[in-house]
Amino acid sequence: MHLLILKPFQKPTLFSLYVLLVIVLLLLWWNFTNIEIMFWNYGNFHTYADIIFSMIIVFCFPLFLIGITYKWLLFWVRETIGWKNGIGASGGIIWTIISGASCCGSTLAIYFGLIPLMTLLPYDGLEIKLFAVIWLLWANYDLYKYLEVCRIKK
Repeated sequence: MHLLILKPFQKPTLFSLYVLLVIVLLLLWWNFTNIEIMFWNYGNFHTYADIIFSMIIVFCFPLFLIGITYKWLLFWVRETIGWKNGIGASGGIIWTIISGASCCGSTLAIYFGLIPLMTLLPYDGLEIKLFAVIWLLWANYDLYKYLEVCRIKK
């Protein structure tokens, strides 16, 4: 599996797209996250955990998108793309956005009705980001484990 993770990067366009996506996500995170205020409001543990989770998302979400694109280019047949793929991709994007930054993630959490859940959690929603990171890591593992295998049942 570890060699399959390098397979999409053999295509220069996918490698360039990965670098571009990482840069865009890093810039978005940097511009919308005030680390000084986070240290002041949340303390060291919460802020460092948030930064670590954010960096995992910044580097792993583009990896997921590149893997999906590589698989799509490899197996693209219109009949095999179902509504489940669209729902899975949209769900992943929504969770990544919600858990991406503390500032805009809270705003988006309001629209999805997650504020009552976030107020009940002892770490102010950091658990949601942890859940999103675990989900993203599992999705990457599963995607790259079967990167060149078409698992759609006929």
